[in-house]
Amino acid sequence: MPDGFVNFMNNILRLFYRFLIVQLLFAAAGHCVYISGNLFTDMMIVDYWNRRINDRLPVTYNHFLQGGYLNMPSARMGEEGEIGIGYSAVPPYRNYNLRCQLIDRLEVSGSYRVFVGVDDPILTPLGFGDLSDKGVNVKLSLFSPEDSGYNLPGVAVGIDDFLGTQSFKAKYLVLTQVFLDYDLEATLGYGAQRLKGFFGGISWMPFRRCPWPYLNSLSIVAEYDAVRYKNPEVEKHPKGRIKKSPINMGVKYRLWDSIDLSAAYVRGDAWAFSASTYYNLGNTKGFLPKIDDPLPYKAPVNQEPLGWRRPEDVFALDLLYGLQGQGFDLLELCISYNPCNEKTLYAQITNTTYMNECETRNRLNHIFAAVIPSDILQVVAVMQSEGFPIQEYHYDMEYVREYGNHMIGAPELRVLTPMCEVDPPDPCLAECLFRQRRDLWNVEIFPKAHTFFGSAKGKFKYAFGVNLGLNGYIFEDLYYSIRLGYLFVSNLHHLHGVDRLNPSQLPNVRTDIVNYYCQRGITVDEAFVQKTWNLGKGLYTTVAAGLFEEEYGGVASECLYYPVNSCFAVGFEAAILRKRTVSGIGFTNRIRQLHGFVPSYHHFRGSQYFLDMYYEWREAKLDFKVMLGKFLAGDRGARFEVARYFPSGLIVSLWYTATNGRDHINGKDYQDKGVAFSMPLDIFYTYSDVSRWGYGMSAWLRDVGVTSATGLKLYEQIREQRN
Repeated sequence: MPDGFVNFMNNILRLFYRFLIVQLLFAAAGHCVYISGNLFTDMMIVDYWNRRINDRLPVTYNHFLQGGYLNMPSARMGEEGEIGIGYSAVPPYRNYNLRCQLIDRLEVSGSYRVFVGVDDPILTPLGFGDLSDKGVNVKLSLFSPEDSGYNLPGVAVGIDDFLGTQSFKAKYLVLTQVFLDYDLEATLGYGAQRLKGFFGGISWMPFRRCPWPYLNSLSIVAEYDAVRYKNPEVEKHPKGRIKKSPINMGVKYRLWDSIDLSAAYVRGDAWAFSASTYYNLGNTKGFLPKIDDPLPYKAPVNQEPLGWRRPEDVFALDLLYGLQGQGFDLLELCISYNPCNEKTLYAQITNTTYMNECETRNRLNHIFAAVIPSDILQVVAVMQSEGFPIQEYHYDMEYVREYGNHMIGAPELRVLTPMCEVDPPDPCLAECLFRQRRDLWNVEIFPKAHTFFGSAKGKFKYAFGVNLGLNGYIFEDLYYSIRLGYLFVSNLHHLHGVDRLNPSQLPNVRTDIVNYYCQRGITVDEAFVQKTWNLGKGLYTTVAAGLFEEEYGGVASECLYYPVNSCFAVGFEAAILRKRTVSGIGFTNRIRQLHGFVPSYHHFRGSQYFLDMYYEWREAKLDFKVMLGKFLAGDRGARFEVARYFPSGLIVSLWYTATNGRDHINGKDYQDKGVAFSMPLDIFYTYSDVSRWGYGMSAWLRDVGVTSATGLKLYEQIREQRN
């Protein structure tokens, strides 16, 4: 056969095979089109399958902000880092809800229920209003529907109301199957306690693929409600024991992919409504784009060696301005010579801009590649924080210049420039080229907030204002911090720090904090000095003295062993404390202690000391901390903390204490427990910043397991620079 005919037949077969494969692909998706085989067609195919692979049926949430339908849960949950708040009116209750997706398989939610029309027998006459209850729910996903691409059902287990009075406690196992082609999901579960027996639900989005975008997020939901409402042991509200039908039906609507609204007919008896909003605060890059952040350093590039054409003072200014333009401060620049007359630079640098250690390195890589003289063999970048060195980066300039010439990338340079313990140069062999003092003062503004739930005078008591912070360094590296406060709005003035139902019988080291929060005018919330040393080989120590918080001041010290590249740390801390007067900046030697409801006052000199142990589980971005020792009220025991670090800089932490304090609430032993968060303030800025604002709350305001603030914590300062 002629070669031309053979080539012609081969080309025909290639086109036929290509046509057949494309037709099979589109037939699998319910499409059948003719494909000409050009680049744009191939891109359309890739785009279609990318969208199909990444298509995710939206998660709906029930009246208590759990992944679910109306009253029943499902096996689905939101994305890691999501935080939601909401309100629902489900007769005869009003519910205030909070949700946090700590990890992709763990959903934690809390509910504050108000029993409409039911008086609290003790607190209602005092102004509390209707009876209320609070609880915490948790759900763990064993296998999510997304794990199999919706081919298999998701499986989850959950416990409702496992913290609190447990009046609404339930345990359940639930399976959810998503039918993506039909925009539908169905759930079957089995529960115990409040949820008795089988339950189920279904959610359908009939207009999800229609051309009218405002109808895309409309869902029709129905469920089989397994709550035994007619049982007085299960349903605490007398008006909630009517159940004409176990079928609940309703509609849900999502607005702007952040606001959920719903209306439903529940128990065959009443209409229920809910509204909530959510935002992925854990993975956000900020509400505003970082348009004021500079691009990584590019120019001017000057690698001229040191000499008469580029004097040392001129080079020092080149480096200073380059670092300042990128958000760093250059504190000191030294040069040393080895026996072969090769030069090493030591740069003391403070990072006040970037929370992410990789971003810090990226900025330094570009600066050093552009401005370091060609006759420098090595650069040692010493990173400082709050007046003390934390770690070093050892830059071999041969590799840095290859990075600048695009011969190697950032991952390779990271391996070749390891993080090391601080090892200062021999002062006899080092020559100082540049030095400047740290900032004498910086001004910061923070929100100030105090909240109480369940006060005898009302369900929610608050005080909101502003803190003006002044901090800096005196005597070169002695850190100081002053924080002044002012409250703009407050309804705390009619409160007093005695629990009307369960008064604390321990020394009132914390329950009288309400008296301090009721101060009017400008308050001195914090005023202390702190000195920290890096002793080398991963050992750090610090001493602080002054007013540490609104209620306590004194002297504190801490020692920490935290080597570079280690996921373990261990330390010891101790403090001698005195109680502050309610107003002003003085101290008092007296503390209140109740016997029943009768107060007596005793001499008080506070102290606390702890052995601290830390573990960082880097793969899961979890930190664990255990404190063993003596707490402020004299009780001894342990405090356990777990903190989740999110890419945005958000930190959510939980704690639990176990001590011999013998505190009692409603006839049961109580141990302190609570939740706290710390969020980066630069999510509201158009530029990067390391400032933070945090807030925490215990389940009850008690005196057991209490500690006082003692200044800046070593582990937190160091970890922030290594994160």
